[in-house]
Amino acid sequence: MLVTEIIRTKRDGLALSEAQIGAFVQGLVDGGWSEGQVAALAMAILLRGMSPEEGVALTRAMTHSGEVLQWQALGRSGPVLDKHSTGGVGDKVSLMLAPMLAPAAPWYR
Repeated sequence: MLVTEIIRTKRDGLALSEAQIGAFVQGLVDGGWSEGQVAALAMAILLRGMSPEEGVALTRAMTHSGEVLQWQALGRSGPVLDKHSTGGVGDKVSLMLAPMLAPAAPWYR
């Protein structure tokens, strides 16, 4: 799938297909996209927006773009939550988040 076609599709205000979104995420993961291409698509998405379906497809593609941990193998009976830092403003939440979640997860202790 051509990078330029994916960028052009969104630039022209059309919805990206699940395959196009998957190709975009794969390019991010394997370095197949240049910084300029990533920036061009990001700008097109900012200006044209994404439909809820595109957002779901992007979330799914990103979720499965790396190693997916299988928590059941660890014997956890309840949900496992993850809060990791992406750098920037959200980091200030980390100090407060664990103590706030701890009372809601008595199974973790």
